[in-house]
Amino acid sequence: MSQQRLAKAFVDLAAGGETTARSDPTGLLEALATHGTELLGGFAATVVYVPDDHAAAQVAGTGADLIRLARDAAVWGEWPGQQAHRTGHPVPDTQLDGERARRDWPRYTPRALELGYGRVAALPLHVGADTLGALVLLGRGRTAPRPELLELGQSLTDVAGWTLDRERRLSASRALADQLGEALTSRVIIEQAKGTLAARLSVTVDEAFRLLRAHARSHRRRLSEVAREVVEHRLDLRSQ
Repeated sequence: MSQQRLAKAFVDLAAGGETTARSDPTGLLEALATHGTELLGGFAATVVYVPDDHAAAQVAGTGADLIRLARDAAVWGEWPGQQAHRTGHPVPDTQLDGERARRDWPRYTPRALELGYGRVAALPLHVGADTLGALVLLGRGRTAPRPELLELGQSLTDVAGWTLDRERRLSASRALADQLGEALTSRVIIEQAKGTLAARLSVTVDEAFRLLRAHARSHRRRLSEVAREVVEHRLDLRSQ
């Protein structure tokens, strides 16, 4: 493989694939599967990503049959990708017609054999301190992949995981900034309403705040909403 192809793969994964990872990681997952297939000695690749315990597994791969198999296996919870995801450690190259594969993955193994694959390995997808998925590699021959190819596969997977973690952190930062901005806006409008109401009713600022809060509670409304209506002269509060 050329250095140019390697560089392109790593740049593509660091950029998040064809779509933005924070809004939809599909492009990144597809890029990881595609580069895995192209660079890792003819192995077919599927990627499974589970962002949290309540989300369905997201799957990408290099063929419709493999994607269907990966989606079914994610539901079964017994396949090499699930094992790498659960343990955070690679699943070593394993012959699918051997005893271990049939014992550990009884539903996955015959399906993979029917598709013409003879061996499988899985590499964990680390996203920050968490393991949220795996890259699964399937080969048609009986020759084991060279160790350096699996190391390259893990490097590709790690870059994808770094990108997902970066976007996850950025998304969390944006959410916090939005919350702080909303809180600041609410505080400003409440202070404006206190001043407006105090001047309108010739009461103290503390008394104006008491009126605002009492109205909000009695009508089960947000204090900031009541305050905005007072400032915009859409609500006329009288001394209570």
